[in-house]
Amino acid sequence: MLFAGSTWIPKLLQEFHTTALGGHAGVYRTLKRISQSLHWIGMKKWVTEYVATCMVCQCNKYLASSPQGLLQPLPIPGEVWEEISMNFIFKLPKSNGYDSILVVVDRLSKYDHFIPLRHPYSVKSVADVFVKEVVC
Repeated sequence: MLFAGSTWIPKLLQEFHTTALGGHAGVYRTLKRISQSLHWIGMKKWVTEYVATCMVCQCNKYLASSPQGLLQPLPIPGEVWEEISMNFIFKLPKSNGYDSILVVVDRLSKYDHFIPLRHPYSVKSVADVFVKEVVC
């Protein structure tokens, strides 16, 4: 175990992050690689700060996710059953041979249908049960 004031920490960080072994892999992978063989108090903080000050990473890496926009509300439907939402609940304990539920909700009235299904189900079987239970 190393101590936070150790002179070895910067050398280890440089070895596990900057060299060909490290490959400028980022905080998570560098931390994972170091923690496989070493541990010291405040290790995550040290790795985070080292990667944040690595000029190669800062100049060449980019954020993988796009910036998030503001949440936009969905338009309110004009009539009942004009817009619906559908979802599946699966991996339930079997009851009368059924282990999944198709949930269909009207977005305006919030009226809902819960339709039991047997797994595995196909697009055709879901469409058939939807027409039989909801459309009728």
